[in-house]
Amino acid sequence: MTTASIVTYFLPIFSFLLVFIVCYEILQKTKILKNNSGTSLLISLILASFFIAETQLAEFIQFTSSWISVIVIILFFLFVILAFIPGKEPLKFISDGWFSWVVLALVIIFFITSATYVFHWTINLTNALSWMQKDWFQFLLLIIISIVVAGVLKKE
Repeated sequence: MTTASIVTYFLPIFSFLLVFIVCYEILQKTKILKNNSGTSLLISLILASFFIAETQLAEFIQFTSSWISVIVIILFFLFVILAFIPGKEPLKFISDGWFSWVVLALVIIFFITSATYVFHWTINLTNALSWMQKDWFQFLLLIIISIVVAGVLKKE
């Protein structure tokens, strides 16, 4: 029982380190700040400190990291099984463009679902329907539909 209490004692620190390292590496790899490591370090430190100050953010990291590790293990075994399917290239679908979009959509759905679980968000249908009747929502919907139609017509 002492082991579990020691691990829970250090979980906020692990959350801080995880967020700090991931933010720093994303800022360095994307070169948003043009390889200015001091600024990247400071921004990462500030973002990671939010996870120490707010307990719900640390709980969000704990919840998502545990499920992400489960998903990674499942995907690993799934790809190992798929690799043994007879044929020339059984894993060719991974290099297709649609697979990346499906994975991105599933990741976004996963993060929204885990955020609703951790932060106790609820969907109020009456509020959502009242938004749909507002002028700004209808204008935004019109712009989105126009962009999609323009993209489809441009391809043709």
